[in-house]
Amino acid sequence: MRNRMPGLVGGIAVSAAIALVAAPAAFAAQDITVTNPNEDGSVSASADGSTLSNVDSGTDVTCSSSSGEGEIPSGSHTAPAPIGDLSVSFDSCTGPLGSVSVTPNAQPYQLHIGSYDSASGVSTGWVGEVNASISTLTCSFDAVGNAPGEYDNATGQLTVTPDVALPDGVAPLEATNTSGCLGLVSDGDALTLEAVYDITDPATPITIG
Repeated sequence: MRNRMPGLVGGIAVSAAIALVAAPAAFAAQDITVTNPNEDGSVSASADGSTLSNVDSGTDVTCSSSSGEGEIPSGSHTAPAPIGDLSVSFDSCTGPLGSVSVTPNAQPYQLHIGSYDSASGVSTGWVGEVNASISTLTCSFDAVGNAPGEYDNATGQLTVTPDVALPDGVAPLEATNTSGCLGLVSDGDALTLEAVYDITDPATPITIG
C-alpha cells in the first residue's frame, strides 16, 4: 500500500474539497481474503494532504499531511466486514478563520470492506465510526460518522472519498457540538473527508480479493 488521504468540510483534518455524498447502497454478502505481507498484520500509511469539507456551508479545513498506524491482519472474511483498524493524525491544518486544530478521538477507527470487484482489483467500504474534535479561534465542533473510501490492490492506496456510497444504516459524517462558528459550521451539517493514503509499510502491497 501507499499513503495519501483527503478530508472533511469545515473541520476534521485534511486537504480541501467539497463533494456530494453518494447515495446509500446495499452490499451483498461476499467472501474475501486479506493478505498482509507483514506477519504481525501491522500497517503504516501517510497522505500528502487531506480535506474536510462542509457540504452545507461550503467551507473547508485542509491539512498538509496525515499519517496512520494500525493493523490489517491476513485472514478470510464475509463482507461487509471490518478487516482491521487505523489510528490517524493530521498536521498543519487551516480553515477560513486561520490555523485549525484537529484531534481524532476514540481511536483506532475500524476499516470496513463492503464489496470487492475482481475485474478492477478495487475494494469499496468505509472508515469509522470517525470522531474528531476541530477548533479554531472561537469556533469548535466535532465531526462524527463514517467516511467512505476504496482500496486499490494495484497501487496500494487507500482513498477516502465521498464518491463511494455508504451502505444503508451506516451514518455519514456530520457536525455536532458546534460552538462559536458564526454560521460556517452548524449542528447537523453534512461533512465529507477526502485523502489518499499510501501504505508505506508493508512495502509490498496488501491485497484484498
